[in-house]
Amino acid sequence: MKKRLTTFIWLLMAFGIQSQAQDFESATDAVKNMGVGWNLGNTLDANNQTVSDITNDAYWGQQGLDSETCWGQPYTTKEFIQMMKKAGFTAIRVPVTWYNHLDKDGNVNKEWMKRVKEVVGYVISEGLYCILNVHHDTGADSKDANGKLTGYHWIKADADNYTGNMDRYVKLWSQIAEEFKDYGQTLLFEAYNEMLDGNSCWNYPTFGMDFDADYEKKSLEAVNSYAQSFVSTVRLSGGNNATRNLIVNPYAAASGGVWGNNTHPQDPLEQLVLPTDESKDHLIVEVHSYPEITKGLSSAKSGLDWTFNNLKEKIIDRLNVPLIIGEWGTSNVDNGSDYIDRRETMIGFCDYFVKKAKEYGIATFYWMGLSDGNARKELVFNQPDLAETITKAYHGDDFKGEYPAKETPSEGVIFEGEQMLEWGSAINIAADLFTNLSDASTVEITYVQQYDQFEKEDDRYGMMQFWYNDWSTMINVTAEGQTYNGDFVPSDVYGTESGTEHVTTFSFDEETFHNFKKKGMLFQGHGIIVKKVVLNGVAEEQEPPQGGGDSEVFWEGNEVMDWGDGLQLTVPAENFAAHGQDVRLTLQYTIDMNGDSDYNMIQLFYGDWSTNPSFIIDGQTIDKEFRPTDLNGAGNGDVCTTTMTFSEDVMKIILEKGIVMQGHGLRLNKVILETPSGIKTVLKAKSNDGAIYNLAGQRVYNPQKGIYIKNGKKYIVK
Repeated sequence: MKKRLTTFIWLLMAFGIQSQAQDFESATDAVKNMGVGWNLGNTLDANNQTVSDITNDAYWGQQGLDSETCWGQPYTTKEFIQMMKKAGFTAIRVPVTWYNHLDKDGNVNKEWMKRVKEVVGYVISEGLYCILNVHHDTGADSKDANGKLTGYHWIKADADNYTGNMDRYVKLWSQIAEEFKDYGQTLLFEAYNEMLDGNSCWNYPTFGMDFDADYEKKSLEAVNSYAQSFVSTVRLSGGNNATRNLIVNPYAAASGGVWGNNTHPQDPLEQLVLPTDESKDHLIVEVHSYPEITKGLSSAKSGLDWTFNNLKEKIIDRLNVPLIIGEWGTSNVDNGSDYIDRRETMIGFCDYFVKKAKEYGIATFYWMGLSDGNARKELVFNQPDLAETITKAYHGDDFKGEYPAKETPSEGVIFEGEQMLEWGSAINIAADLFTNLSDASTVEITYVQQYDQFEKEDDRYGMMQFWYNDWSTMINVTAEGQTYNGDFVPSDVYGTESGTEHVTTFSFDEETFHNFKKKGMLFQGHGIIVKKVVLNGVAEEQEPPQGGGDSEVFWEGNEVMDWGDGLQLTVPAENFAAHGQDVRLTLQYTIDMNGDSDYNMIQLFYGDWSTNPSFIIDGQTIDKEFRPTDLNGAGNGDVCTTTMTFSEDVMKIILEKGIVMQGHGLRLNKVILETPSGIKTVLKAKSNDGAIYNLAGQRVYNPQKGIYIKNGKKYIVK
């Protein structure tokens, strides 16, 4: 027995399992091995404040374990982390907010720490890297319309704030470090998230205000002070924390920039001081990046080229330290509009972002989307193509990841049971249920008028209202051949009384349905018992590729063209040059004559606005402008695609000046530059009025034998 015990102790010593610190990989190796990551956002970082006064002891410890779901995400499970691993993600950043689980003396609630360790364990046990941080303890304060403080973040880039909070901050990190000091090298600590000044300014201190150099200097010094306190505290805790890789962020986790003559966005990068660290080569710098992509993929790529080169110069080379992008996406990533409105550009942007970061040796952590809300509980992606794009951009096109997606059945039961609609009691349909459906989809509701139980005469009515899920707008619905603006009252529609059951099918216009994909839908009411809600989904048609050669989605969105008051879009000369002399310019747009006029028009100019070039549409040369309704036979609300080519003489000037386009009475949706492949693209009008068009987009009233377009689909007359 003694011999076996001696042997066991010897083995512990031989394999380094004793309590002394392990010799961890360098920060550079850790960044390389982290590879491609994802943020478990709006989960352990979610928080609600009922007390915003930091001087009130009740500010601290305002929530229990239910905070994890207070922003609409389900409880995280090990199975969900396994799904992310199978998709190809090699690291998970776990943002955690702590103030709502601290007592007034700075002690972390034991049950909260236990839950944090549980989620970190899910990540570590799958062999993934894990970043644990202090998240919404920093950030922008919020006020209501009357200027009353509704949200306060206790850690700020402010000298007095640092002095007043240093002890609490050190105590917090001492507790975290102690709990995790025996974890291996795949766990990293991040000091703080996006630390802002006392005015909650993004990008750099005093941004949006009169610039104050002295104020900025003190704010940026406070960030450096917090970073130093973090590193010193963790190292002092001993164990594996002696060589654990640690992460610090510049002010606002800003990624820098130069805006015209304003170079101050560079200040957070240039004035970040790397903390003094007794452990060599174990520090990492983190920034965040959310560029906008509404100007098209080419513009987004150019911006990323500049950003990565700037980060290399200002951080990697200047400080001789590895870098990660701990959060990234687009400027609209939180509301999902880029994924819905400009999918091709979004896919191209994400592919380029990850590949470019890898080229610079930078690890990336996509912010939150991909699997969101109930999809996480169902273990599916609601943006599976984007998840695949991101992981394949890192691992290579041959990577075989798993991307389970939510199936949208032709008849999906959203709700079944009995629920009385009373004000404040609503039924929600999540945005991801609409993602791959067309606006021909409908919502069918089975319900009973039930209002005779109310004593007051004024309460004896039944009605429904339809809203977006964010309660921003009450929407119009169409039922029984009529459109209702606001209230839908069954007794008015059907002439029936309390106790009557109905099955009503509701449909929606194209713009409303498009917004469902970003916001979801809800309905509330009074005196109605809902028994069943069915989403009758019609799959969205995927348009065939235009042409077949190399193409570039230059711009994607949903912008009104109204001469100088609307969108005016420039396509630079270099973008045309990239596609050659025979480049095709394709515009996708929606006719939108809003009632102020009865015409629509598109005009082209050379990029210097000097002259209108001529262009060719289906063999017809047009000097300066055209009316889509005349050319296409399209009507108000129709979605059209027009492809233009140019003569050799015109193209010579375009290759020098580029093109500017403007217009009126329409909304531009997409601009594509395309290298021809010999396959002719056709102009088509999408309409659901039964009208028939030939392949040139001209309306035909007596079609002969051939192929036509009807309601946006191929229509064959034999």
